[in-house]
Amino acid sequence: MIKARPEDFIVEEVASLPLVEKGEFRVYQLTKKNWTTPDIVRFLARLLSISPKAIAYGGKKDKHGLTTQHITIRSQKDFSLEEPNFSLKSIGFMRKPMSPALIEGNRFCITIRQLKAIEPLLKNLEEVKTYGFPNFFDDQRFRGTRPELGFFADRVLRAHYNGALQIFLQSQNIKAADKKNKERMAEIIANWRNWEKCLELAQGLTEKRIFRTLLLRPDDFLAALEKIPREEISMAYAAFGSYLWNELLRHLLRAKIDNLKEVEAESGTFLFWSTLNQPTLAYLQALRLPTPAARMHFMDDLSRQLYCRVLEEQNLKFSSFRTRALSRVFFRSFERQVLLYPQDLQVVNSGADELHPKMKSLVLSFSLPRGAFATMLIKRIMLEE
Repeated sequence: MIKARPEDFIVEEVASLPLVEKGEFRVYQLTKKNWTTPDIVRFLARLLSISPKAIAYGGKKDKHGLTTQHITIRSQKDFSLEEPNFSLKSIGFMRKPMSPALIEGNRFCITIRQLKAIEPLLKNLEEVKTYGFPNFFDDQRFRGTRPELGFFADRVLRAHYNGALQIFLQSQNIKAADKKNKERMAEIIANWRNWEKCLELAQGLTEKRIFRTLLLRPDDFLAALEKIPREEISMAYAAFGSYLWNELLRHLLRAKIDNLKEVEAESGTFLFWSTLNQPTLAYLQALRLPTPAARMHFMDDLSRQLYCRVLEEQNLKFSSFRTRALSRVFFRSFERQVLLYPQDLQVVNSGADELHPKMKSLVLSFSLPRGAFATMLIKRIMLEE
């Protein structure tokens, strides 16, 4: 068990910040718990009476942890403050806003609880030090998606704009525990194409903009999709690209390694190795796989052939990703490392679990590069559990 409490999952963003004495953007350390990054940014904009567009950040940090990251606010004013679940601390200025390009990685301090024994995890840690672990996108990457509905971006690629819109609307309510809100969305889908009724049921600015558009242009689903905020479309595209990248990595690992261990998760099956022979280890250490786009660079023929197989299974082509259906967003390919080693890995503490009598806990600290998931390392070392 991890994340029993926010202090069990501590994340500190490591960034290379070009700080200056005076600049257009004031830089802050934002420390938070029980907040997602987008939610806290919207809250800060209201609290400080500034536009959300004035606030920039590089990455989204976990809600269920104690996290520190950097944000910029386009203002000379010092908005430093401290509240029970978050704080802002000014650390200087920059001449440009915070962005993902400035992030180098993250430092973690994670407490694993409810363990029957610690020794199997320590053994797995030694294997990871030698053979690394796979750099899958973990379930967090796919929050806001619903497997039974499919992927928003997949529908866009196939020009199924009606279906894409329905997926977006239903996925927005995935976290809603409110029964009435779920019933409201079900009623919208039941009244689909009765745009007056849908507009009557709509809540929030985005939903209302969508159905006002359809009321004026009843069959123009593409115009309705353009009313979705750019950031949300980008996240949906990234989720589908990450899904395909994971599929490619699964194919590659099965082609190269015997005796893989499987871990079932919400977003699919994750594959892990215990040890690797030297040629395979050297191959995976050097390998980077591209995320999907119309143009991609493959380091070898095998990864290209396997990606073609993934596309064939999905009934897609390279050219499918050339879509510019939504004018503000498109697919960009980047290369992602296949095998990772945790840096500065240390066992901070081990022993009795104070939250669970008769059980044990293990505290680890380590660093990972930008875009890597600490939870994937935890899955690897808990294979015996």
